[in-house]
Amino acid sequence: MTEASPTVDETLQLLLHAVESQLAAARTANAGALVASTEERRSLQDALDVEAIRRGSATTTAEAARVALRIRSLDSRIRTCGEIITGAIAALSPDRAPTTYTRFGMVRGMR
Repeated sequence: MTEASPTVDETLQLLLHAVESQLAAARTANAGALVASTEERRSLQDALDVEAIRRGSATTTAEAARVALRIRSLDSRIRTCGEIITGAIAALSPDRAPTTYTRFGMVRGMR
């Protein structure tokens, strides 16, 4: 017995779940979970039939657009988590003191 391929809507939901898992892993700096969820995301993106979305109903197209916007927002948050973690690790370096910025983006104490 063969397993049926997921529908476009199911694949979109699985893709969204994978991106949410990436964010959860990034927030906790769980490298293993981040690698696993990223691989799952890549696999689902490769499996996503874009032509089926284009040919699909207005509901399917609208759902794909909603998921794409949500993923874009989550990707931004994932990048921010990565930047924070990278900054925290860099601040631990003994040869580099942490920098503090003003609300205008200038390094405090610089004139």
